[in-house]
Amino acid sequence: MKQELTVYEKIEKHLFKSKSDAELVLGEREMEIKQRLMVCVSKKMDNPLMLDSELVVFMMNGCGGTAKAVSQAQAYNDISGINKIVGSVQLSAKSWYRYIIIEGAKTGYEIARTQGDAKGMAACLDKIGKYTRADKDDDAFDWNQMIPPSFEPSDDITLLEGIEPIENLEMERKNFRSMFKGNLFKKAEDAIIEP
Repeated sequence: MKQELTVYEKIEKHLFKSKSDAELVLGEREMEIKQRLMVCVSKKMDNPLMLDSELVVFMMNGCGGTAKAVSQAQAYNDISGINKIVGSVQLSAKSWYRYIIIEGAKTGYEIARTQGDAKGMAACLDKIGKYTRADKDDDAFDWNQMIPPSFEPSDDITLLEGIEPIENLEMERKNFRSMFKGNLFKKAEDAIIEP
């Protein structure tokens, strides 16, 4: 039984597709939601530390003029879809937190650089190095995880692609042997080398 997609899952599949392509699949109401989600996902990716409440106010005010204003309830519904697309902050993996820390350290580095704060710059670079693991050697590949293929010997020629079995194999072998019979013990003759 095929499970029905939620509105947000349906929109996520077509989130950054062109308007004409998305309209083939999404209805008018879904296109409005898609417009809001596109703006909000981009905003959340640009500023991962943005609070959900700030994003709610942003949507209630029409996403800076790029979408229709929505009610607070609709904005909170959209937040769950946005967090699912971006990667829910509560359920996200370490890589999402690393991303947030690295982006914050980059911003801190720029602020420290403009203020001429060498200590601040060094501290930010230290954080970036730590969370990108630039201070550690690359992990060696674990060769024990590579399992060689298991081959089973067989005399069945039909297992190989492109090779047809020979109808009367023993007769073919006998004919092949007869081609060389008698030639094996023939004496070698000296060749005359001509200049």
